[in-house]
Amino acid sequence: MEIKLEENMLRLLEERDWTVYRLSKESNVTVSALYRIAAGEKKAPNIETAVKIAGAFGVSLDELVLGIKKECGSVGNLSIH
Repeated sequence: MEIKLEENMLRLLEERDWTVYRLSKESNVTVSALYRIAAGEKKAPNIETAVKIAGAFGVSLDELVLGIKKECGSVGNLSIH
């Protein structure tokens, strides 16, 4: 599977009509780090940064990093994400 973090981050920004500045405020990741990721200069941010970005967008790490959308479901009394 190909990692497409910068591509997916830009898509999510566009879908939400957010600026990089807004994502920075929502994720608590610096604007400069986000621009480096978006430009492909920083291919693999650390897991903490990826979790913050995914959390700000309200998506899973799979969707942010790989572009794989996961549907939530349930099995018995368990909720699966």
